[in-house]
Amino acid sequence: MIEIFKNKPPKDYYISMKRYQNVEFKKKISIRLLENFFKEFPEEKRGRKEFKGKEIQNIKYLLYEKIFEKGIKINADCVGLIKEKVDKEYIRIKVSFFRKYE
Repeated sequence: MIEIFKNKPPKDYYISMKRYQNVEFKKKISIRLLENFFKEFPEEKRGRKEFKGKEIQNIKYLLYEKIFEKGIKINADCVGLIKEKVDKEYIRIKVSFFRKYE
């Protein structure tokens, strides 16, 4: 199981994997389909507030799934130093992978 730390994990238990520091995962935001749908059917927008925020949240979930798959693939024990950045076109998540100190 991979542990998650928003900041740096404790040095007593984890050591950094030098090759996998500040790995960036990014995905393009595409809300054009949603905007076109709501322009064509404005009555459907009722009750669906914050659809842009929910779409961004869904994309973040997909990126975190890729992060955990990468962690399992490289046998990392911990993910730390997580930094999220949302631009107009991209969502970027920067993480560092750590291994247990032995």
